[in-house]
Amino acid sequence: MTSFAFPLVVTISTAGVGVDEYGNPVPSAFTSATAYGDWQPVRTDETVDGISSVAVDEVRFYLEPGVVVTAGDRLAAAGDTFEAIGPPDIRTYAAAGSGTLDYVRIRARRTA
Repeated sequence: MTSFAFPLVVTISTAGVGVDEYGNPVPSAFTSATAYGDWQPVRTDETVDGISSVAVDEVRFYLEPGVVVTAGDRLAAAGDTFEAIGPPDIRTYAAAGSGTLDYVRIRARRTA
């Protein structure tokens, strides 16, 4: 088993769900965990104002195996915050002669 060299520290914040006095579900405080990973832009919006700039709206996070992340979780990395979209994808990459690499992949959208 080989491992990725994940250069990015990602803070994953998950909203808990509690219940009120009537038994109805209500959001509760966020809990946070850190993981190592990396990201890759999925979609970008480009603006030109004399100097070309690119705003990344959606990214795909690649996280170390065993990380628990679900839709709606917040992922903060390198000063930016994203919201996870959809379920995570547990992947295995098989490289010829190098063994396998397990990782968790999830799409996320930038939050304001």
